[in-house]
Amino acid sequence: MLQAGFARIDITPPFGNDLSGYYERRLANGTLDPLYLNAVALTVGEETVLLMAADYIGIKMEQSIAIRELISERTGVPSDHILLAALHQHTSPCLADPTKKETSLRDKVFIDVVYRRFADAAMMALDDRAEASISVGAREVAEPIAFVRRYFTREAGVVTNPSSKFTLTGRCADADNTVRLVRFARKDKNDIAILNFSTHPDVIGGTKWSADWPGFARRFLEEDIAGTSCLFFTGCQGDSNHNDYFKPREERLHGGRYEHSRYMGRTVADAAIAVWNEMTPVADDTLFAECRTIFNLTNTEGIEKYDECAEWVADYKAGKIPSDSYTMAERAFCYRVAALRNQPLFRPIPLTVIGVGGVVFVGFGGEAFTSYGQKMRDLCPDKFVVSAVCANGYEGYLPTAEAFAQGGYEACSSFFMPTLEDEIVTAAREMLEKLK
Repeated sequence: MLQAGFARIDITPPFGNDLSGYYERRLANGTLDPLYLNAVALTVGEETVLLMAADYIGIKMEQSIAIRELISERTGVPSDHILLAALHQHTSPCLADPTKKETSLRDKVFIDVVYRRFADAAMMALDDRAEASISVGAREVAEPIAFVRRYFTREAGVVTNPSSKFTLTGRCADADNTVRLVRFARKDKNDIAILNFSTHPDVIGGTKWSADWPGFARRFLEEDIAGTSCLFFTGCQGDSNHNDYFKPREERLHGGRYEHSRYMGRTVADAAIAVWNEMTPVADDTLFAECRTIFNLTNTEGIEKYDECAEWVADYKAGKIPSDSYTMAERAFCYRVAALRNQPLFRPIPLTVIGVGGVVFVGFGGEAFTSYGQKMRDLCPDKFVVSAVCANGYEGYLPTAEAFAQGGYEACSSFFMPTLEDEIVTAAREMLEKLK
């Protein structure tokens, strides 16, 4: 018998803390909407897993391990039975070592508190457990709202988020505009919905805390389907966002940035609501969990330009570099090379698989490109697969081998090597085969 429980807790930092997501520091001076941690506890027999999703841009692997170990100490749930994902909103903080990542949370008092809040949410979800059954569904959004942001251009090959000076000749890949939904129906308690969509939560910008469109999607689903509690996972999104650069700038947003975020949340929620009463029941009698760490050789391309890149980064931070004198890829290259002195020989990437009956959750420890989601579904065609990025780690972009060959911003900024895709898919295949 499956039991499922839900919990939600506020994890909004005080003003004055760093928002993360760009190369410049931004200090929070307000709140558009609160940041939440949502948790789902699932138990079958003696086995329990925890699915957790935080409205943070990322939680680095070191911090994720510490949080999951604290949760394990407080609850008895093994740390490798916990999938802790960050939703990657760019109007939120990053849990990381501030000496290694400049735009991370620096408020030590709040960090101590928020660690305990993660453990509290896990305990609350466990206390809320009740008998449940699972059903699943998927539906395309009514109008595309996700677009691969990497374009082939006539002037410069592959460019991410190209400006008007480039002539676009095609998109590098297709985005995923499918909403995926897992429903846990419970007796005498709220149903639990796990909502999943794949694109960057980076619409609003600015200096105020916000959960961006995933927050709207959760809220709209809960408002429109009474008696439902919603957890959201951001799917594979490392190469996609909300901008269709084939459209003129004035046609890309529905109103301002906050209004477009609301529109995206409404669009995702509408697709979920449309499929809510057409869900397919699946098995709910087994649990499986494995968290594996892959080690990929650090990308040292360009290390011979270390001094030049270090000087460029110092000048950039000092405001000496005009914004129209570099591309995103050039800036990313300089930042990566300038950071190589303190990088390990091999870089870890956490990969987590949690199976719940007919549903599989695959967590990537970084920003996996869109096609990784389809690769996971191809590896496990008899299950309903939900992918989550920035899960149990936030270790950078995870491009495909093809994207590494094409170049562009994400490939230039990644510390990983082109062998990454094969290593991820091989490990995922081995883990997913244990579910058959």
